[in-house]
Amino acid sequence: MNIPTTHRALLSRLLPADKPDDLAVRQGQFHIVVIGSDRVVCLPRTRAAAARLPDRVAALHALAGLDLGFRTPEPLLRGGAHGTDEAPFLVLSRIPGEPLAADALNDAQVADTVAAQYTTLLSGLARAGTDEMA
Repeated sequence: MNIPTTHRALLSRLLPADKPDDLAVRQGQFHIVVIGSDRVVCLPRTRAAAARLPDRVAALHALAGLDLGFRTPEPLLRGGAHGTDEAPFLVLSRIPGEPLAADALNDAQVADTVAAQYTTLLSGLARAGTDEMA
């Protein structure tokens, strides 16, 4: 399925700075993610995933408030509520960067860096879990 063609009007409205044909598309288990230059659009693949969008927004707000030492995507807009004809979606701010290449972890220095980042993240989440706000 070609998401930019299927949702061309929606994506043109949500990602006005981008040309629909130039958008990167990633497909995960629960969402199709369309990556624009400064925003990301998450299109749920199932009704159940669409129903969980409000929880996803709440989780992202909670993570952002924990000051874990990394940037968290900011929810910007949610649409396609139940009972409307519009496809459900969530628009997030884009965090700059590129995915690691499939073989990047074969490099010991890269693997060590990623491991250190995961350790920092998991330690921060463990500390945050003791905070009532979390």
